[in-house]
Amino acid sequence: MVKKVWWTGVGALCSLLIVSGCGKDAGSDGAVEKVAESAPVTLTLFAHGILRDQDFVDYIQEPIKKKYPNITIKKVDADKQVTMENLIATQDIPDFIWLGLTNIQQLTELNVPVNLEPLVKKQQFDLQRLDPQMVKSIRSYTKSGELIYLPFRSYAFGLHYNKSIFDKFGVEYPKNGMTWDQVIDLGRKVTRNENGIQYRGLSAGTLLNRMQSQLSLPYVDAATDKAVVSSNEGWRRLFQMFQDIYGIPGNYPGGATFGDGAKAFLESRTLAMFPQLLLLNNLDLAKAASEGFQWGVVSYPTFKDKPGAGPGIFSDGFVIPNGSKHPDEAFKVMAHLLSDEVQSMSSAKGNMTALAKTDIKNKLYAESPLSKGIDIGALLAVGSADPHVKTVYDEKARIIATKHLETFYTGKTDMNTAMRLADEEIAKMVAETKAAKK
Repeated sequence: MVKKVWWTGVGALCSLLIVSGCGKDAGSDGAVEKVAESAPVTLTLFAHGILRDQDFVDYIQEPIKKKYPNITIKKVDADKQVTMENLIATQDIPDFIWLGLTNIQQLTELNVPVNLEPLVKKQQFDLQRLDPQMVKSIRSYTKSGELIYLPFRSYAFGLHYNKSIFDKFGVEYPKNGMTWDQVIDLGRKVTRNENGIQYRGLSAGTLLNRMQSQLSLPYVDAATDKAVVSSNEGWRRLFQMFQDIYGIPGNYPGGATFGDGAKAFLESRTLAMFPQLLLLNNLDLAKAASEGFQWGVVSYPTFKDKPGAGPGIFSDGFVIPNGSKHPDEAFKVMAHLLSDEVQSMSSAKGNMTALAKTDIKNKLYAESPLSKGIDIGALLAVGSADPHVKTVYDEKARIIATKHLETFYTGKTDMNTAMRLADEEIAKMVAETKAAKK
């Protein structure tokens, strides 16, 4: 067993602050700012998730340079050598971390994130500015409901479709507000083999957590650590939905793989409908469009008894780790990136805001050439489903559940067996994870 070197508590502020006045101004980032001239400080941002260099410059480095000239931010990207485990072992702790919210359990398992509530109170940050579903989702990642993450952007979803396939078969395009059942029926009409080319009607998405989060399904009971796939009727419904989609004759042809929707939609262009994160800033879609690809997008399908509920919250944002040398400055940076000014700019460029402000939400993709003719309001009318309480086992459990789900909808086993085997493997994984920590 490898013993992890770590420590708790937020480190004390190391830089000297030279206060030049005692007046206070309420900023658009929801914090009350002290008028002060501060000593120069360099913050290390560890990109645990994907953060493109240009995005770092546009959305983080430049806005902070303008607001806080004394703060310099250095980005360090994760790779096979630079991992969070290595940084912990060498005590080379970054000041804050960029990652996707759905990946945060990789850090909670290592006891990395600090509870941000004291910094929220200290810097008088107004949490009510954030989308309530965002805050609820963040709190679902700990049993005690702590605030261990602050978002920068959220993600919207849509049902993308290939107009040429619908035109070829004389079928009407998808519409906003469709249910999964309606979309599956539509998919049957455009799943055909034409001149030796197998056209597929519908993908179930790239990852299981799209539909799993839409139904608010836990993998593991947070109170007992017991696997709950086979005992939850919602999971039975999800398994059946995948069977309904991929059971359409020809919709899962030889060579198809779980999550290959992007390739089938944008490369071979044999997929008629692709439910996914909005692709309006996607470089592959832009390239395909420039080559004449005729496409459209409507609202993400919903379950008929859950109108208006799309997948759960997907977000990119920040964590402050235990051991950060500059937690106050890191939080100040995070707060400013949630200001109206920065979020308005970011939204227009295609980053869905994490704020509750309708006027900023309505600016989404305003500068994107691919958004012309798209009813953004209809796409955003599908909100996020309520979260379930997460556990540190969820990511590994997702992989296990996906494997056994695929054995079911490809006809290798029946539903009950697939669900039972998923639970057994998840239970084994939980036990092994616990044993490794002793």
